[in-house]
Amino acid sequence: MTELLYLGDYSCRIISKNNTVLYINPEKGKDYSQQADIILQTTKTNRSLVQLHITTDQTKIFNQDLLEVGKKVRYQEMLIERIADDTYRIEVDDKKILVCGNQDITVDGKDDYALVPIMHTEISEEKMAALARQIIPIHTSQAALFDYRVAIALQVDNKLILEPAMKVDLQEENHRNLKELETQLYPLLLDAAEKFHMTMICMNDGVAMAQMIVTPKDINPLGLIYGGISYNFADIVAGCTFYSAGGYGPTVSANYDYLRSTADTERLVAIAKDIKRGKHIHFIEVEIYNDAAKLVAKGGFTYFVQN
Repeated sequence: MTELLYLGDYSCRIISKNNTVLYINPEKGKDYSQQADIILQTTKTNRSLVQLHITTDQTKIFNQDLLEVGKKVRYQEMLIERIADDTYRIEVDDKKILVCGNQDITVDGKDDYALVPIMHTEISEEKMAALARQIIPIHTSQAALFDYRVAIALQVDNKLILEPAMKVDLQEENHRNLKELETQLYPLLLDAAEKFHMTMICMNDGVAMAQMIVTPKDINPLGLIYGGISYNFADIVAGCTFYSAGGYGPTVSANYDYLRSTADTERLVAIAKDIKRGKHIHFIEVEIYNDAAKLVAKGGFTYFVQN
């Protein structure tokens, strides 16, 4: 397994198959339990307290002052190349990860992943999609660790949305759904796909994201999406989130608020998170966004945990 942990904002951690630990811009997020073998600082921020905490006498640190454009450096099984002023490439375990800056860049598109900061980027969405096999949006907010609305609004078909603290195995070919969960939930997802034109975007431990394509039959005489359609979509995604967190059981109660008009909406996106995991009760919160990344509805679903 080659593990990528997204910590939030610009910060990530990569652990190789041989347990070499590389941090990218260690500053934001919570999980800095592993000491760093390598630190790659691609931004011009000062050395943080986090960086001091994870640094040992053996830690190798690379930044814009220590690695010139066009130069490569290898440490243990990781190869780091600075391919432009603010863009780097990491090669580890036969995988290539592009770490982009804000400046526009042209590459061959053969990288497996690209970490792309979305705020203030000069890279167009069309060029962004061609950077690598999968695009991971980072730096989606100036103030918060992550902004789902910005990530959702990004019109890049091959994007892989990771929330802070989410881990993925870079050796996997498809991260859009966890394979085991997809198999177990297949009947439900198939039914939802037929009824609501719904597809899962990502599903992990206590987190799920899905989109629904709006069809003419979903529109009421007022030109809005039927409230029941929106509610059922949220209920299904909440149920998948409950199951992904290890839960199984019926819905006990739910509340759902309609916050904004859904006129002229072509698709809805649901983001669900587990808020509380109890021995008998599990609470899931769901937010529904339109295709302009505006929050249109929000609900809470309580499930009974069956043994």
